[in-house]
Amino acid sequence: MKQRRVLHFLLAVGAGLCLFGAFAPVDFWPAAFLGIALLVMSLSGRTWFGSFGLGVVAGCAFFIPLFEWAAVASGILIAQIALGFAEALFIGVLAVIWQGLMRGKRTGANVALTAATMGLTWVAMEQLRSELPWHGMPWGLLGFSQVDGPLVRLAPWGSTQLVGFGVVVVGVLVARFLSALSKVQLGQGVIAGASAGLILVLSMFLPLSTSADSYLTVGFVQGIIPDESKLPAGQSRALTVTQNLVTATKVIDGDDVDLVLWPESASDRDPREDDEARSLITEASERLGVPLLLGTQRYINGYRYNDYVVWSLDQSISGVYSKQHPVPFGEYMPYRDFFRKFTPAVDLISTDMLAGSKPAYLDVELKDSTVRVATPICFEVADNAIVSEAVRAGAQLIVVPTNNASFGKTSESAQQFQMTRFRAIEHGRTAIQVSTVGVSGVVEPNGVTRAVTQPWTEDAQVARVGLRSELTVATRISEPVRIAVYTGGAALGLLAFIQLARRR
Repeated sequence: MKQRRVLHFLLAVGAGLCLFGAFAPVDFWPAAFLGIALLVMSLSGRTWFGSFGLGVVAGCAFFIPLFEWAAVASGILIAQIALGFAEALFIGVLAVIWQGLMRGKRTGANVALTAATMGLTWVAMEQLRSELPWHGMPWGLLGFSQVDGPLVRLAPWGSTQLVGFGVVVVGVLVARFLSALSKVQLGQGVIAGASAGLILVLSMFLPLSTSADSYLTVGFVQGIIPDESKLPAGQSRALTVTQNLVTATKVIDGDDVDLVLWPESASDRDPREDDEARSLITEASERLGVPLLLGTQRYINGYRYNDYVVWSLDQSISGVYSKQHPVPFGEYMPYRDFFRKFTPAVDLISTDMLAGSKPAYLDVELKDSTVRVATPICFEVADNAIVSEAVRAGAQLIVVPTNNASFGKTSESAQQFQMTRFRAIEHGRTAIQVSTVGVSGVVEPNGVTRAVTQPWTEDAQVARVGLRSELTVATRISEPVRIAVYTGGAALGLLAFIQLARRR
């Protein structure tokens, strides 16, 4: 009995590590299928309490290494562990639901039905943890790990939910294949393995968007964040960041581009209020002679907004988008007084960020036309609703401004670039991620990347990108899919608990 428990524990750990391996920095997409398979196998014959524990173990092995950047950003390891453990609790509850589904006379007897019910409950739990608590943590959704795999072609039809569902279905079939082989049930093993392979092969034939309505030439600039400890006394770090962007932008000829992009936090000193910051941006704008999109901060009554703005040719700001989804414990501190009892690090966030209320897009007046650009800021690219809303509103191009400086040389920026690639495929739009120090680059709607920069390297590049207006199915039905996933997941969760109670 003890050896069996150890085996199931090791299977759960292996499951979590395989799921982690599907994301950057390992970035081996087939590992997601094995991760799901090992999680299913670890739950075989377990009690509901044992299932919860194994789910938490698998979740910790998955999320804690995935959130390495949380420790670097906060300066304390406990932040990484606490965030990983909190997300692992969702996997623990899901494992109990899966145990109930596997024990059902109908949901557990037929492998196809088992795979489908497990897939639906997985994406329902992913959706839930993406929204709760404090707007959730949509990091580590299985769909994002598949940008180089065939299942990503499901993205234009059902976003992260359908791709994640496909990963779980294939993973459950792999589990049945491995289980059948261990029991020398070759017939069942062949059927399960062939079914998994057929799903992957058929996915490869789904079409992706290619043709564009028109084209735009865009310059994007990755500046460098200076080491504050090495700056001369009295020199502003924020102004130095802006100056570095001005300098890097000089390699771009305004006659060759229609639009130039700077990243999030390009000017943490608000140019609407700060003359020095305004002077630097004006210098770059006048030389280019084209609109400039850049990130800045706006301070009001002891709070701040994270803005992405359109700097027009007349040196005015003609459009503002304020980040709707500030990151808890990163950009604002919930229950500050309570958490201060455990660590003084809460006061590293000296000014809490407020959430904007307008959709994530900006209208940019070019020399002879107007283009609507979706502008999810940083972590918002992980939010299905924010990006979908902007594209449905007519955005023809996706721009993801981000500032990855706080995360050091971790894989946070590469993980985010996976999400940017997914959004390009999902919505049939060219997407450009523009970072201060991380990964910047252009992603075509078929997932192909080009003009990709190296992290922590000053760079400025120019790319001709397509503008598109046709909406994918996923873009059109994102909200109905969300409701359907919650409804189906809740119904199956209730059924699973009823079946557990009956078996007891």
